[in-house]
Amino acid sequence: MASHPYFDYLKGLLSISESDLNSAAESILECISNQNSIWIMGNGGSASTSEHFETDLSFIRKGNSFTKTKVSALTANSSLISAIANDIGYENIFSHQLFRRAESGDLCILISASGNSENLIKAASAAKEIGLRTLGLLGFDGGKLGQILDNSIIIRTEIGKYGPVEDIHLTICHALSEIVGRKLVSPGAL
Repeated sequence: MASHPYFDYLKGLLSISESDLNSAAESILECISNQNSIWIMGNGGSASTSEHFETDLSFIRKGNSFTKTKVSALTANSSLISAIANDIGYENIFSHQLFRRAESGDLCILISASGNSENLIKAASAAKEIGLRTLGLLGFDGGKLGQILDNSIIIRTEIGKYGPVEDIHLTICHALSEIVGRKLVSPGAL
């Protein structure tokens, strides 16, 4: 059976470090355990991944009930985003929300293929100023975000390969949700 080159390319990108995945999962678990908030953001396809990840983290079960997870995708409120973009500047759509809502100890998850979006770089700076931990799901060479975030999982591709990076980012979000769910039910699980 022949395979399409796109799928072959994706297979080659799926070698994610187990320690990177576990470190990211631990950051999320710590946030949930301490009842801190998780703030997720990205642009374009990464914006939809942010919202999908929010949904998955909100639906983690512990036994017969759902966990109490305070998680928000800062991409979800189009009227707020357009107001900030119009009145303050598009580069501030995420940092403005963090300054108004986030607290020290929260976790900021930034999803970006390039790692160079100005609004995400400003959000990372705001997160540091507020006292948030930062986690990136990045692509290409990690960009500027890869240099400034506390922890990053970088899907290394040639610059411009957005589709494969975005596909793997969503896969990582599913894996992280599953790992976090298992560890909440059985703390020693992987």
